[in-house]
Amino acid sequence: MDCSITIYLDQRIKRNSGIYIVKLRVLSPTLGVTKMYSTNYKLTPSEFEHARSKKPKGKFIELSIELNKLLSRACEVAESIIPFSFDKFEKEMFSEPRNKANVFDALEIAIADNKSHGHVGNADNYQNSLSSIKKFVLTHKKKNADILLFTEITSDWLQIYEEFMINNGKSVTTVSMYLRALRAIFNTAITNGDISNKIYPFGKEKTKYKIAKVRKVKKSLKKEELKKLFEAEGSPEQIRAKDFFFFSYNCSGMNFKDIANLTYSQIDGNRLKFFRKKTENTSSEQTEISVYLTPFAHEVINKYGNQNKAANSFIFNIINMDMTAEQKQVAVKNFTRSVNQGLKKLAKKVNIDENISTYYARHSFSTNAIKSGASMELVSEQLGHADLKTTQNYFSGFEDESIEDLTKKLMAF
Repeated sequence: MDCSITIYLDQRIKRNSGIYIVKLRVLSPTLGVTKMYSTNYKLTPSEFEHARSKKPKGKFIELSIELNKLLSRACEVAESIIPFSFDKFEKEMFSEPRNKANVFDALEIAIADNKSHGHVGNADNYQNSLSSIKKFVLTHKKKNADILLFTEITSDWLQIYEEFMINNGKSVTTVSMYLRALRAIFNTAITNGDISNKIYPFGKEKTKYKIAKVRKVKKSLKKEELKKLFEAEGSPEQIRAKDFFFFSYNCSGMNFKDIANLTYSQIDGNRLKFFRKKTENTSSEQTEISVYLTPFAHEVINKYGNQNKAANSFIFNIINMDMTAEQKQVAVKNFTRSVNQGLKKLAKKVNIDENISTYYARHSFSTNAIKSGASMELVSEQLGHADLKTTQNYFSGFEDESIEDLTKKLMAF
């Protein structure tokens, strides 16, 4: 073994309590490094001396056995690492084993897995769900809990948890997001064989829990509203917000994360081709979306585009290549937030929906395209949807005037 390990009572700093932390002292002569690792044991010098004596007595016998087990475990781990590495030692020695029946562990795994693959948004969703569930467990059990078994989560448990979130001011949308994350954890555990599908609490049966469907709010603007917004005057920040809103609208309702990730290599004359970032890791087959660049869209690129027009350069200065996945996520959120703030101020000036946001560009594109005669299938393709039902949720429907006009024409034969 390329190191020596001892049990050590760290008395380097004198404490009034007279109680010190028991540590593992690991020395690597080859690396010329000594490191200390804290344990869960805290003893006085006298207690430590009795526990480490050759023939411990009374209450110190069991403590001596526990410390020797800890030392033996550390030595076994160190011997298995060739050549010895402190990083590998720490990972093997102190990483806690996962409990496959523990919901909290399963959520932690999902968070770490999504982060490792750069899926920061998904990781945030699982983290928010984990925090919410822990708060719920703390409130009901009146103590912190490290373990929540899958078998504890029943239909009744989920109903009480839903009521807890609603009573604490969570929206139906948020409640639905947290519960879908929990459902995904159940599905993964069943697929991996960690739990039985017999305990699955979600479903359409009367005895199962059903996640409430979120009522879709119409988020599209009529053509006359779009005209008013397009012609509105405002501050430079508001004009910038308006320009990017209509860039999205002109480019088949392009999502703002996709706008941030556009590079000059994706421009082919009057065509812009891209893959949706949201689905690049969730679909086995990626569909390339091709949008027509109108003169207005070209103007926005020329006005706000980066000076460096190399093929791999981002078109807009929203993110950069040196950013981590987390930093890119924050940058896109900040950019989207600034656009939303500018849009709301501009909308107020022209007396249209002050709840307007970047999502309205996407919904307005789909609704107005269909009303103008485009097929649902074409719009679905341009939005990058794999399912027509998703596109139908974007479609805001026809105004009463259109239905009235259609009805009157039914007898025109």
